Amino acid sequence: MKKYKLIIICAIAASIPFICCKEVRKDSQSLLCRSDNEMLELEIQLDRNFLPFDSLMDFVSFVKLETTENNLVGSVSQILFARNKIVVVDSYVSKTITVYDKSGKFLNRIGTLGQGPGEYSYLGHVTLTPDKSMVVVVDMGSGYLKYFGLDGNFIKSKKTPFWFSSCEFITDEIIAGNYDGGNTLYGENNSQYKPQLIITNLQGNVFHSGFKSYYNKKFTMSTMMPLRKFEDEVFYSPPFSDTIYHLTQKGIYPKYHLNMSRTKPLIINADMTNESYNEYTENNPMFNGDIIELKDASVFHFFECYSNWFRFAIYSKKLNKVFSCTGTLKNPFFYLFTAPKARYKDNMLVVDASSANILMSKNTFYKLGEKKVIDDLFCDLTEDSNPVLFFYKVKI
Repeated sequence: MKKYKLIIICAIAASIPFICCKEVRKDSQSLLCRSDNEMLELEIQLDRNFLPFDSLMDFVSFVKLETTENNLVGSVSQILFARNKIVVVDSYVSKTITVYDKSGKFLNRIGTLGQGPGEYSYLGHVTLTPDKSMVVVVDMGSGYLKYFGLDGNFIKSKKTPFWFSSCEFITDEIIAGNYDGGNTLYGENNSQYKPQLIITNLQGNVFHSGFKSYYNKKFTMSTMMPLRKFEDEVFYSPPFSDTIYHLTQKGIYPKYHLNMSRTKPLIINADMTNESYNEYTENNPMFNGDIIELKDASVFHFFECYSNWFRFAIYSKKLNKVFSCTGTLKNPFFYLFTAPKARYKDNMLVVDASSANILMSKNTFYKLGEKKVIDDLFCDLTEDSNPVLFFYKVKI
């Protein structure tokens, strides 16, 4: 579990120094944009109201990603769904973007790593255009957004208006962009500030910005994906915050505030270091920024050092109630359930698992599950096979 916490960061809303709708100021509370729906206060009880995974959701299906010489996937960093196609991003190992049909058959690759025309020099965050017709690579190596068709053909490049490590489209021309180190902007009296989040058009006209950067040489921790998009909605989980925000062209709106039991506030300031942060995580469970927004529910993933399973809570919009989950289960297809990577359709979560991990769990699968379904999973599966995607439907 030690290696996992090197890429996550705890979040406490009180430490957010500013957020604004028109301009950045130091008074955080007075500048929060408010929508017609007030921010939801969610009580996360980590020591009670536990329910097994498979009491809150049903296993639906699995998709084995076809393995060929042209599409070897070492690790899944993102899963995107566009026009009956599955787009798999591996920014860790193979540095590839591959496309499959809904049954898992390999169709094509998207672009390639390189310095030439139509190539991306750095593969980090990948997103879709609002109509889901194009895949867009946020190429930090070149400072451009690289647009590709789902067939893999390069379409165009657009200069990123600011230095972003990730961004999501609000409209075709308006994006929300994030960079942990912040971008230098100027406010009243020509004062400088460095917000992590900027909502801007592609010409660099800023609509909104916020969340002061504390990133420095001694403190380099960060969440993996603070920006998320689900259907037409863009969400932001800023580092050091237990508040999730909804981003629009009109403003930055607090959506959820997580009141976690059994955790002490983490105070982020200029004295924070990686070592002091690691010491904090040794003794405090925390929200690590992972969310999945569904039609009828919201899923929040937590990290607790030395825990042997992935903790999460599900907020039911229908019941207006939060359910916390334990590591117990009866259905073997929940045995490899970890932090969900994506949303599929209205209320489905998608989790990936490596073929090696699945094979290691073979005895457990056959002990708990129906033989025919398990046979289908393990048929032709080897340690060199591509990962398998598992689909679960939340039923509360």
